[in-house]
Amino acid sequence: MPREIRRVSCYTGNAESKSVLEPMMKKLTQWIVARCIRDFEKTGNLKVRARYGMLEGWVSIVVNLLLFLVKGGIGVVIGSVALIADAVHTLSDCATSVVVIIGFRISRKPSDREHPFGHGRMESVATIIVSVLLIVSAIELLKSSVMRLIHPASVTASGAVIGVLIATIVIKEVLARFCKHLGELIESKMLEADFWHHRSDVIATALVVLALIGSSYGFCRLDAVGGVVVSAIIAASGYAIAKQAISPLLGQAPPPELLRDIEATAKGTEGVEGVHDVIVHQYGRTNLVSLHIEVSGEEEPTKLHEISEAVERAVGGNMHGTVVVHIDPLNRNHERYQEAERAVGEIVGGHERITSFHDLRIVGRGDLSRAIFDVSVDDKADEQDIYDIKQDVIAQFKEKCPGLDVVVQVEPKYAYNV
Repeated sequence: MPREIRRVSCYTGNAESKSVLEPMMKKLTQWIVARCIRDFEKTGNLKVRARYGMLEGWVSIVVNLLLFLVKGGIGVVIGSVALIADAVHTLSDCATSVVVIIGFRISRKPSDREHPFGHGRMESVATIIVSVLLIVSAIELLKSSVMRLIHPASVTASGAVIGVLIATIVIKEVLARFCKHLGELIESKMLEADFWHHRSDVIATALVVLALIGSSYGFCRLDAVGGVVVSAIIAASGYAIAKQAISPLLGQAPPPELLRDIEATAKGTEGVEGVHDVIVHQYGRTNLVSLHIEVSGEEEPTKLHEISEAVERAVGGNMHGTVVVHIDPLNRNHERYQEAERAVGEIVGGHERITSFHDLRIVGRGDLSRAIFDVSVDDKADEQDIYDIKQDVIAQFKEKCPGLDVVVQVEPKYAYNV
């Protein structure tokens, strides 16, 4: 039986996931999810997925609004531009959470006549809006920090104020991890981006605390420097989020793990001898997958059709979308097949720009025989390189297999051969 395709998570974890707090936070997140989200276990459902996102959005709005009032009030009282900048950063999280809510509301809409592939890419669009808001706020806060750097002022904070700020750091870290775990449960890049947004706020507040402590010891410009650093963190967060969001809209490459699972699942189907030319189009949670399978040319057309449908069911079993399979029948019993296969293997093995070959078949008989095969080249090859590689392969093949015509095709970069 073909094995199931693993769902590839968009979140790339780090060392912090191994901390002692992680299991506790995951249990807390699961407890909240179980009580706040109807049908929470059906994460593949667009409506349930949207509920996860909107839960994170509303929780973030409430928490960030309270933290903004605390930080902003203290910042105004003690006259700290770094703390005011950090408070505005926290307030910007409310705006981004609104975008998250709207993004999930739109992305859950089913396909219609104008959008036959659904509205899943709205998550990426919403994430770009989040990044723009971050960068704009960073620029404004940088201006204020530079002015304070030019015209320094002494800022003091009591131990009670420092304690309150440390408490806000703890609260924000809990919120960040809550967001991260929700993102892992539904494999959402938008929530992953929002996690880093929250995490940057944690770092920013920690820097503010250090700046206030330093200022109390006479380092008056340390507060302004802290504001500049906070602004840089906000801008860096905005850039990172935008870069991550734009990539899916431009048609990013599918994860290698997904490609390997597609290949393994297809090969696990009886009758499939090889897999190549895997193409994946992603529209949010909807995937359009096409692939070529190599099968024996001696099978009956009805049997080949059954094999292709079996592969489509196997590959599409754990994917949201459609799978289309193209059949490449191989005639290994041709009188010159072994000779041609050996020649192509030697050529490809000795060529530094070619990564693999596939779909070798020979049409015709006797002097009218022609070998046809595809080659994959490295990612750096341009159009001139591809032309030169084809001519080189053709010349070498004709030298190794005289009397056998040849047609060489170079695979496009969006067709993957695992």
